[in-house]
Amino acid sequence: MARQADPIAKIREEAKAEQQRRLRQAAWLMVGNGLRLGLSGTYFIVLARLLGPESFGVFSAILACSNLAAPFGYFGQSELLIQRLSRQEGDLPGSPRLSTAVDAAGPSLWLASLGCGGIALFLWPLLSFWLAGTPAPVVGLLLLADLLFIGVQEVQKGLLIAREQIADVALIDTGMAMGRVSAVLIAVALGWGSLDQWSVLYGLMVLAVLLLTAWGTRRWTQPVVNPASPFNWQDLRERLIAGWDFAVGLAAVKTFTDLDKLLLPRLASATAAGLYGAAYRLINFSQTPMIALLTSHFAEICRQGQKGLQHSCNYAWQLSPWVLGYGSLASLGLALASYGIPWVLGSAYQETALILRWLSPVILLEGIHLLLSHVLTGAGLQKPRSHLQLLALGLNGLLNGFWIPIWDWRGAASATLVSEVALVLALLLLILRHLASGPEGEPRRTE
Repeated sequence: MARQADPIAKIREEAKAEQQRRLRQAAWLMVGNGLRLGLSGTYFIVLARLLGPESFGVFSAILACSNLAAPFGYFGQSELLIQRLSRQEGDLPGSPRLSTAVDAAGPSLWLASLGCGGIALFLWPLLSFWLAGTPAPVVGLLLLADLLFIGVQEVQKGLLIAREQIADVALIDTGMAMGRVSAVLIAVALGWGSLDQWSVLYGLMVLAVLLLTAWGTRRWTQPVVNPASPFNWQDLRERLIAGWDFAVGLAAVKTFTDLDKLLLPRLASATAAGLYGAAYRLINFSQTPMIALLTSHFAEICRQGQKGLQHSCNYAWQLSPWVLGYGSLASLGLALASYGIPWVLGSAYQETALILRWLSPVILLEGIHLLLSHVLTGAGLQKPRSHLQLLALGLNGLLNGFWIPIWDWRGAASATLVSEVALVLALLLLILRHLASGPEGEPRRTE
C-alpha cells in the first residue's frame, strides 16, 4: 500500500510546489505593480495639479484614443505570444520552447512597431479635428509616443509572461512608471505647465524608456530581432488572422475604460473629461493587484484550456474567490476614500469624488469580465468571445453617444456600468452554453 501511495504523494507535492511557484509569480508582479502604483499615483497627482482639469481632460482624451487603437497597432501579438508559447515545453538554451520564442517574437515586435506608427499617422488628422482647438503637432506627438509606448512593451511583456519570467515583467512596468514620474518632475522643475510643453517632455520620456527597456531585456530582444531571418508570408498571414481576434477583444476591454474619456471633451466639455479622467485613474490604480493575479495565471489558464473548456473553468474557479473578494473590497474602499479627493488633487477636482463613487463597482465588474475572457481565450474560444465584446463595444458607444449630451459625465458612467454588466452576463452564458454542449461542441481552436 505504501508503494501505491508514493505516486499519489508525489503528485500532491508537485501540485503544491506548482501552486507555490505561481503565488511567487503573482507576488513578483504585485510588488512590481505596487511600486508602479506608488510612482503612478505620484505622477497622476502632480500632473493633474500641473495641467488643471481642462488640459488634463484633453491629455486624457488623447491617451484614451491611443489606448483604444493600440491593440490594432500591435495587433494582439502579446496575447498571441502567450497563447502559443505557453503550450511549448522546455526552458533551457536550445530547447524547443526557447527556439519557438526566438522565432515568434521578432515578427511580433516588427508588426507592433510598424502597426502603431501607421495607426498614429491615420488617426492624427481625425483626432486633431475631434479635439478642435488643440494644436495638431501636440496631438500627433502625444498620440504617436503613447502608441509606441504601449505597443512595443506589450509585445515584450507578452514574451516574458509566456515564459513566466514575471520578475522581468515587473521590471518593465516599474521602468515605465519611473519614466513618467521623471518627466512630470522635470516639467515642474522647469515650470512647464502647458499642454504644448508637456507633449515635448512626454515624447522624450517615451523614447528614453523604450531604449532603456530594450537594453534591460536584451537577452530576450537581441536574439529575436534578426534581420537575416527569412521572411515567412504564411506565418505573417496566420499572425494577422489570429491577432485580429485578440485585438478586437483587447479593444473591447479598453473601450469600457477609455471611449467615454475620448467622447467627453467633444460631447460635454474638456473640464468634465478631466474630472472624469481623474476618477478613472484611481479606478485603474485600484485594479492593480487583481490584474497582477490574473496576468500571472494567464499562461496556465491557456495550458489548462488546451485540454478543454472544463479544465480552463476548473482552474479559473480557484481564482474566483480572490477576484470577487478583492473586487468587492476595493470597490467599497474606493467609494469611502473618495471623500478625500479634493484634499489630494485640489479643490478644482471636487466633483471627481462623486464620479468615483459612481464608478467604483467597475473594479469588481472588470475583474469578473477579465477572468471569463481568459477562460474563453485559454480554451481557444477567442473568436466568439471577441464577437460578444464587439457587441458590448457597440452598446457602450451607442449609450455614450445618447447619454453624455444629456447627463454629462453621469451619462458616461451609466454607459460603462450597463455595458460591463451586459458583457459579464453574455460571457458567462457563452461559457455555460459550450459546457452544456459537451466535448463534441468544442469549436476548433484558433492558433
